[in-house]
Amino acid sequence: MVRSVSPQSDISVTFLRTSFTDAAETKVAEFIRERAVLRHGERLVVAVSGGPDSTALLVLLSRMRSRLGIDITVAHFDHMLRGRTEAAGDIAFVRNLAGDLKLPLVAGRGDVRGRARRAHQSIEDAARRLRYAYLAQRAKETRSTAIVVGHTLDDRAETILLHLIRGNGLDGLIGMLPRSPWPFGLGPAVARPLLALRREDTERYCLELGLVPRRDPSNDVPVATRNRIRHQLLPALREFNPRVEEALIRLAENAAEDKDYLETFAADAWRKLASRSRGRVSFPRGDLAALHPAIVTRLLRRAIAHLLGRPADLEAVHVRTLLEGLQKRSCRHSLPHGLSATVDSRSLSIVKGSPKAAASVPETILAVPGSTAIGRWIVEAEFLPPPADPVAPDYLEAYFDAEAVGEQLVVRSRHPGDRLRPFGLGGEKKIQDILVDAKVPAGDRDNVPLVCGRDGIVWVVGHRIDERYALKPASVGSVRLRFRLRKAVRRRVRLAASDSAD
Repeated sequence: MVRSVSPQSDISVTFLRTSFTDAAETKVAEFIRERAVLRHGERLVVAVSGGPDSTALLVLLSRMRSRLGIDITVAHFDHMLRGRTEAAGDIAFVRNLAGDLKLPLVAGRGDVRGRARRAHQSIEDAARRLRYAYLAQRAKETRSTAIVVGHTLDDRAETILLHLIRGNGLDGLIGMLPRSPWPFGLGPAVARPLLALRREDTERYCLELGLVPRRDPSNDVPVATRNRIRHQLLPALREFNPRVEEALIRLAENAAEDKDYLETFAADAWRKLASRSRGRVSFPRGDLAALHPAIVTRLLRRAIAHLLGRPADLEAVHVRTLLEGLQKRSCRHSLPHGLSATVDSRSLSIVKGSPKAAASVPETILAVPGSTAIGRWIVEAEFLPPPADPVAPDYLEAYFDAEAVGEQLVVRSRHPGDRLRPFGLGGEKKIQDILVDAKVPAGDRDNVPLVCGRDGIVWVVGHRIDERYALKPASVGSVRLRFRLRKAVRRRVRLAASDSAD
């Protein structure tokens, strides 16, 4: 349970003040003001593990809370990774610190190893997710608008290197932001006032206060990737540049400026190009392909955030696949988070779930002569003398040599490997290629009816006739076939066309 929050005022307790602590507090206060890390008067949950960074953070904020008008709740989370004695010592230290500062404390715990095993996550990822879930719940209970964490400049530099190693792109180079949205969907902001300080600064701050923070020996074991970056990679890089962390932060700040520009451009393109509904986001293929890949990437991420209702990662491999898909005739791809993408001749669409496959044409024997209902089609067939003009007035109507087609005609959808000898071409062609050349969208090709005779495909309805079944000067009789959509289907098509025009 969360204790009621009593009025909080600046106190000095018994902690010492030195020129260094004053300078550190001034530096952090200026960083908070310049980067809008905290908002005046907001409620905060401050995550405190008991280590040097979070200990310095809590004392620092408690000393400036009247100036900022902030209300603080201290939160401690036990990941159940340390022994009982160590964990008990951690919570005792944080409880005493919160008591000295007259701040309310909430504490929780979570089985990180169990979560990692069940969810097939790394220990680090499972710990982060459980910790943040706990902090979000405490923020909700206290009506806090931000979670404050003790990440320092060194943590940001390590994150930048971690993203660089993984190839996360421009956004990864930015690393941690002073204030960022909740990483797991909707939730409070995450604030990082200590990005103004180095890790050695927080340790010295605690030392000069007369505090002895808790230590977690696992942070010194070079097993986790971040620990290896901290203890192996960064020391090696300092041989080339003793101030490599500051250089990485400058790189991050430059990347952040570039990102701001790209996001502004992407926001404009989003307003102009994105067609949005609850379960689908579509972009005109030609307009999308004409944009720079950096803008396309941001549009794709916006589409995913729109569909999921929250920001979500889109790995570089998926971005590359979709960019390559714009250069193909058509394709379909599965995406993370239960989404999928379809590229056809007109658009790139991202949808929830798998793309709906077009209804294929059920295999049906035609009544000749007569009228036959097949799915969304009505097919009319009749025997006629060969017409003077064998070219039918409508693309869904055609004449065929009655003797060549035989006694039975069947209508079906395409099969893999289907081929036709198009009239006037002088050779065979795959049905797939005929439909692609006709710019039939990939999702609609299975719904194009094929009329088949005794020896093969007679007609790709609306597109090409096989020359073996076409009327010839010597033909003594003809079969006329006419396809038309059912009334309800025609009405839906008209409505769709009207919506598209709007």
